[in-house]
Amino acid sequence: MTALSNLAQAGVLSNPTVHAEYMTFVLSGTDKSPSPSEHIGAALAKLDVITKSINQKDLDADLSISVGFSANAWAPLFPDTAIPAQLQPFTPMQDGKRSFPATPGDIFFMIKSNRMDLNFQAAKLIVRDLAAIAELIEDIQGYKYLDNRDMIDFVDGTENPVGDERVEAVLVCEDIDIHQGGSYLTVQRYVDHLDKWEAQHTEYQEQVIGRTKMDNIELDDDVKPAWAHNAKSKVEIDDVEIKMLRQNRPWGNAKEHGTFFVGFASTPEIIKTSLTQMIYADENGDYDRLLDFVDAQTGGLYFMPSKTFLALFTD
Repeated sequence: MTALSNLAQAGVLSNPTVHAEYMTFVLSGTDKSPSPSEHIGAALAKLDVITKSINQKDLDADLSISVGFSANAWAPLFPDTAIPAQLQPFTPMQDGKRSFPATPGDIFFMIKSNRMDLNFQAAKLIVRDLAAIAELIEDIQGYKYLDNRDMIDFVDGTENPVGDERVEAVLVCEDIDIHQGGSYLTVQRYVDHLDKWEAQHTEYQEQVIGRTKMDNIELDDDVKPAWAHNAKSKVEIDDVEIKMLRQNRPWGNAKEHGTFFVGFASTPEIIKTSLTQMIYADENGDYDRLLDFVDAQTGGLYFMPSKTFLALFTD
């Protein structure tokens, strides 16, 4: 597992930092634009330089830049390299008023560090280097809130795998050599309806999440409802839980805010299964009741290539 972990981009396996920036680009596709496949190599080659340069300003900031590409973008950007075996467009889902939309996105950057200003400096340089071929359509700043809580005041990411279990859950090992050590990333930006949420008593909120609010203890199975968030989002095969890595961060301000879902897995089917269980009511009419209080505004699926792949573009 150690050898595989050495192939992963720095931000993929690491824990969330205090600050994060999530940047979604779409390819320009104009006749005046340079060839995307020719331009992307130069832009990717600069990422390591940008990272090292900014990190020198504060070694404790722990800045990392991770990049991913959608199924739609792969052929125009990398025509000479086979597409990752399971890379596909994000699947939109709808059940009644509950919706998981698929939204535009060809290139996705996740910048992580303990300083918002350093993230911003890296983001400016990335926008500059991609300007000829891609347009930035969304730029979201995420941050640590209290003791890793989301905006509805529950601790997030408690059940993330660690060590070798994280490597096994997150990194691709069954694909052509150049894609091994990569990962599939699913992202969604959720908006909270805090007025509705705060109108609920604490006991009901705990049932919705499946954990206690104050001390973050999972509810016993005989108490936890079938529609609890941590029950509906859990993926099991033959009674064995299949893990994913969540690097979620709160975003926004007092006017509008929510959670930016950042989910890594070795196959996109894990998170797709989780989302399916959450949104669609089962035979008992149960769905993830957290969706009564949050709305997904975006949805995208990206492949985060291995260091082996990115090294093709370094000088």
